[in-house]
Amino acid sequence: YTPLRWPQGEVVAVGGLPNSSARQDFFEVIGRRRTCRAFAHAASDAMLAMLDVLLFESCKAQVLGSDSLGFPLSLRPSPSAGAIHPIHVIANVPRQEYWLRLDPFKGKLVSFSSKVCVDDVRSSLDAVLHAPDAALILFVAEPAMTAAKYAECASLVWRDAGVLQGTIAISAEALGIGCALLGVTGEPWSSQLLESPGLQGVGAAFVGRPGPAAYL
Repeated sequence: YTPLRWPQGEVVAVGGLPNSSARQDFFEVIGRRRTCRAFAHAASDAMLAMLDVLLFESCKAQVLGSDSLGFPLSLRPSPSAGAIHPIHVIANVPRQEYWLRLDPFKGKLVSFSSKVCVDDVRSSLDAVLHAPDAALILFVAEPAMTAAKYAECASLVWRDAGVLQGTIAISAEALGIGCALLGVTGEPWSSQLLESPGLQGVGAAFVGRPGPAAYL
């Protein structure tokens, strides 16, 4: 299988990343994790830095394997059926009109253009959780990647999506970042991010700086 091609945008360079090297007890982190329901304002540069370190720590491809399926398999912090990792992580920072895609092999955020309007997506999700100061993450599956190895792969794709979202939620807690997983698929927008068919929305989240009464 030949994966879909994403537009070649600019790598978003950020500086002053949060200190992610401090070691914390895993069970303390997972024991205090809660859904953040209110987010505080942060400058765009600070939001980009926060998003950059969160996705780097939780999603970066650490070891590359065989490319016999037509694309490289990889080992990452979250498990994936067959080491395929068919979930693309797409994001938007508040008050910015462009989309970002995590390049898991470079560990970088890359901007790209799409006919899907950021404001339309945010306006629709406002009915789920009002979070204008949070970064938006869309989890976008490319099921044909998993189908290259497994028959009847739909349940594997959904399990991949769930475990990735859990990994990001726990990583956010360790970094002091608020995270709210949303009970939506991200459709119809996720499948329309590229002109070519083959994408499917499998979740969404808000992440950012916790605000007052964030965990009530």
